[in-house]
Amino acid sequence: EAGRVLAILGANGAGKSTLLRALAGLEAPAEGRVLRGGEGAVTMVFQRPIALAGSVDHNVRIALRSQGLGRPEIDRRVGEALANFGIAKLAQRPASGLSGGELRRLALARAFAIEPGVLLLDEPFDDLDAVAQERLSRDLRRTVAQTGVAVAVVTHDLRRAVLVCDRIAVLLGGSLRQVGQREEVLNRPVDLGVASLVGMTNLLPAEIGSDEIARIAPGYAIPTSGSRFRGPAWVGLRPEHLKVDIGRGEGVSMGTGEVVEHASDGILTTLGITWAGHRLRTHLVAGRGMAREIAVGDSVSLAVRPEDVHTLPADSPRD
Repeated sequence: EAGRVLAILGANGAGKSTLLRALAGLEAPAEGRVLRGGEGAVTMVFQRPIALAGSVDHNVRIALRSQGLGRPEIDRRVGEALANFGIAKLAQRPASGLSGGELRRLALARAFAIEPGVLLLDEPFDDLDAVAQERLSRDLRRTVAQTGVAVAVVTHDLRRAVLVCDRIAVLLGGSLRQVGQREEVLNRPVDLGVASLVGMTNLLPAEIGSDEIARIAPGYAIPTSGSRFRGPAWVGLRPEHLKVDIGRGEGVSMGTGEVVEHASDGILTTLGITWAGHRLRTHLVAGRGMAREIAVGDSVSLAVRPEDVHTLPADSPRD
């Protein structure tokens, strides 16, 4: 959709890049059709971008020479594209001397300068460090909003996908298993395979009664809300929705569990907690409050909001 980003997620070998090449017209589908509306070119930025001989400015300018544009229009587009991706100061530098991150920014600037109707990006954050990924995510999101281009981006990195996308498509085993709005796919995956891929790591077999309580083991239960299933089922809960209960009334109590893992990346602290014979995960903000106080071996009270609990049928496919 114009001005929107569709993230195509999938494990290695799922067919993400092949799908992107089919959308670009570089591969013929074995069956089905690729349909598009609107105007403008379809442009693809490959996973391993290349630079032509000459300056950064020349690399963007040469992409516009076949479009019959006048010099003022070319100057405008080149200047805007380089500025949007933070490489205007590198305009006269030889493109062959760019770093990996700068080369990716050049490839994106060149693609946006063409003003395509559709832009296809294959792993644009590959090989970038965390800071460079975050900056490029922000620049990409802002430029898409400014230009109104329709973007499909292939990535295996869920965190990057969530930062830039409006919609998510999940590709498993060569099939599009689910396509929908970002929050819908993240919080209401259609099966266990999609749930695992989009970060719903807490997946438990349960027995759901007429009271909508999912019983995991004797004495252990999770409240649900609006579950369509009764009897054997799966319960899914995103780590950020599992709360360590400190009496703030953030949900319905699930009882206590034991902390068996405490790991931090400097931004989030991940706790691994055994509960009802299963290992659950939750996230805390690193370096503050409970993230500093809780240690491996501690007993913690857990809580959840019923509306955050997702249920799936017992025979839900895993891959």
